[in-house]
Amino acid sequence: MSLEQPAAQPLPGWPRRPRRLATAVVEDLVDRIVGGEISAGSALPIEPVLCEMFSVSRTVIREAVKSLEGMRLVKVQQGQGTTVRATEDWDLLDPIVLAASIRHDAERSILEDLVDVRRALESQMTAQAAERADAEHLRRIGIALRHVTDEVADASRFFRADIEFHDEIMAASGNRLARAVIRTVNAEAFRSLRYIGEPTLADFEQSNREHRAIYERLIARDAEGAAQAMNEHIRDSWEKRRPRQR
Repeated sequence: MSLEQPAAQPLPGWPRRPRRLATAVVEDLVDRIVGGEISAGSALPIEPVLCEMFSVSRTVIREAVKSLEGMRLVKVQQGQGTTVRATEDWDLLDPIVLAASIRHDAERSILEDLVDVRRALESQMTAQAAERADAEHLRRIGIALRHVTDEVADASRFFRADIEFHDEIMAASGNRLARAVIRTVNAEAFRSLRYIGEPTLADFEQSNREHRAIYERLIARDAEGAAQAMNEHIRDSWEKRRPRQR
């Protein structure tokens, strides 16, 4: 009897291989749209022109345009072509759109909005964690606090530990949707040098004093105090890192 396993078959409707060409076209077009090269209200080049620009088939272009439509960057209308939507319509939680928005954020407006979202959602989740965290949650937050305290000498390791500390608090809140939103925005924000800035050792040590204050409020089950401590921590950390206008 043969022991050879049958070849795995793709699930119905699933692609047999990654659409790498379409992904590359999408990323290029997103960058052009978000960067203003193709402005709101303008039409995308027609299919034959896009095929020539990117040296790909019409199938690839159609798949790319479909992705842009899903990101709410463009509107496809029969007989009227494909036009770029207003910035207010864009899906900024899409990682490709968010990354491009941060990259082209000359006025810092996206970064400022991002910090406001973090303050609102993480403060709420910290209050929830103070009320809902069990012993295991608090143990994991305590371990994360030790990690971030130990990593002040290395910026990249500090930021990873910092994200871990905040994420353990969000996990303890039980608010899965808010946690998913913060994880999405953080994944792109922490790739931006303008977001992380050039913090000093003293900044890291101050941040850890604030982390300790948050942890103590969680241990005390002080929901209001924990929320306030988190709000002030995110606000004050950004004030130190915020790029100054020249």
